[in-house]
Amino acid sequence: MGPKRKIACCVIISIVGTVVIMALVSAIPGMFIPARYFFVGIFCASSLSTPVCLLLTRQAEENRHLREQLEQRVAELARLAQIDGLTGLLTRNAFFDRASVAHGRPGNWYLLIDIDHFKQFNDGHGHQAGDAVLQAVGQAIRESLHPDAICGRLGGEEFAICLTGCDSAQAVRRAEHVRASIQSLRVRAPSGRIVRATASIGLSAGDPAVPIEVSLHRADMAMYAAKTGGRNQVRLAA
Repeated sequence: MGPKRKIACCVIISIVGTVVIMALVSAIPGMFIPARYFFVGIFCASSLSTPVCLLLTRQAEENRHLREQLEQRVAELARLAQIDGLTGLLTRNAFFDRASVAHGRPGNWYLLIDIDHFKQFNDGHGHQAGDAVLQAVGQAIRESLHPDAICGRLGGEEFAICLTGCDSAQAVRRAEHVRASIQSLRVRAPSGRIVRATASIGLSAGDPAVPIEVSLHRADMAMYAAKTGGRNQVRLAA
């Protein structure tokens, strides 16, 4: 019901209530009220109730708008708390929360991604260059995977991905696609130089029988094997 209808209903209720009360009083012996006073009562009821109802309705509408704005702000803050501000991926806690929900499904695979020689970007080109690389890698991860993939930044230059509903061959192809997407990046540092990044990726199958941390640890070990094996490659956990 709109504000105008609410005001009209309140005024009508006020008038009807006034008329009913006057009629009941008029029915009492010795308390007869002439008809012309009924019109006075109706006028008084409408003239007094209209501004009051208008004020109350306006306040109710303002409260409703404020409540909607508050709910939107709370929802936005909740969303921001789950999104890494630099890369646009999930935060560490948000990634674990969502990946844990999907952990019991069949066909889960986990990727641990670490940017190769990341310290050199900060040392050689400044922290702004490092941030630019992280932003570019986050975008490359998002754009190279299906929206159903759960992607997060675990901290520093380390990222994690949870793939769902795929077999080993599909998981390897998607991991290679992520690696190639990162390798193809050309990031402009604040100095104007173009820097390139590569990443080492560990891949592990999810096992619903064990906690998610076990599967991620296997992917982490495979990622370190990729590091020691020459970097810029995908290694499948044993």
